[in-house]
Amino acid sequence: MKIFDLIDKNTFIFDETISTKSKLFNSLTEILDEHGYLKNRKKFLKDLLKRESIVSTGIEDGFGIPHAQSKYINKPIITFAKTSKISDYKALDDSEINIVFLIALPKIAQASHLDLLSELARLLMNPDLRHDIKNAEQADEILDILSV
Repeated sequence: MKIFDLIDKNTFIFDETISTKSKLFNSLTEILDEHGYLKNRKKFLKDLLKRESIVSTGIEDGFGIPHAQSKYINKPIITFAKTSKISDYKALDDSEINIVFLIALPKIAQASHLDLLSELARLLMNPDLRHDIKNAEQADEILDILSV
């Protein structure tokens, strides 16, 4: 599995009104459910929050990679959200998260989960790529940036 193959731009969220981690995770879960990616929205959200409670998935520079493996996912998906700065969702460098790539995989996809997380984290280490993503305002721009 490759990152680009799992991205569905129809699930991307660009919403400056999202300012809490709870609202972010609820919004991401809602849009995945609307597009048929989830078997049970509430139970997937519970799995996502359980994973997040172990350690924050914020990485650096306002970016986060929340991820969950759950039996309540119909098919693998990576989606994206750009929000206002979220004060209760911090990165390792203590920056407030406002750019998120959510990785949601079925429980059986154990090996690919770590591979995808690692690949995405490596991509986001590039400061030019992060800059371009921060300035993007539409789903197609994000796709173009990631396709390079």
